[in-house]
Amino acid sequence: MSRFQDAIEDMKRKRQQTLEDIAIFVEAEAKQRAPVKTGDLRRRITHVTQHDDNINRAKVGTNLEYAPSVEEGSNPHSIKRKDGKPLKIRIDGKWVTVDEVNHPGTPKQPFIRPAIEENVGEIQDRIKGGMGVND
Repeated sequence: MSRFQDAIEDMKRKRQQTLEDIAIFVEAEAKQRAPVKTGDLRRRITHVTQHDDNINRAKVGTNLEYAPSVEEGSNPHSIKRKDGKPLKIRIDGKWVTVDEVNHPGTPKQPFIRPAIEENVGEIQDRIKGGMGVND
């Protein structure tokens, strides 16, 4: 390989490692901000990086079905089981069987977006450091 090609490959490696470093950082920040009831949401936050020749991507998030409702909140809504069977809920310490529950909605509790938005400066510094950019 020529020195030019070596330099290009070195730049690609730096770009990939920098992106991985930032994704790990944002994942940790999101986990720190995630509200905890059972701990499942926090445990299931993860990241994935993708690297092509010219494009690098990182995704930080979770595949938990209820995560968007935590991040963005939810309006009042009814809940029914998908299989049509009755729900069992606890009311005043007793288990009751019902067909439907009216949920009052939930306030938003953002954890992914602030992990990025509140750390823009740190992310920029990691890009500069990882890519060897001097101010």
